[in-house]
Amino acid sequence: MPTFLRALGSLVVAAGLFIAAVAGWLLAADTHFQEVAAAYGRHPEHALFQAEYWAAAVRHYGLLVAVVGGTVGGLSLGGILLALAQLLRRVPSRSG
Repeated sequence: MPTFLRALGSLVVAAGLFIAAVAGWLLAADTHFQEVAAAYGRHPEHALFQAEYWAAAVRHYGLLVAVVGGTVGGLSLGGILLALAQLLRRVPSRSG
């Protein structure tokens, strides 16, 4: 069981960091949001600019949540699994 938990913890950490890296890469390349935000800043009262801004903002801030969630979630959940594997390795077995 400790070996399985150690492997699962490592997989969760790697997956979380991979998701965060991909989302960060997409977030850095999101020039559409910058253009839409600049247009919305020039015409904040216009309904079409507001709608376009909110549509672009959902994707942009969703990527930001994926970066933070992937990093925090992957490291914390993976760390918990790795710590549990270490604790189970140190506890003597009850088979006997």
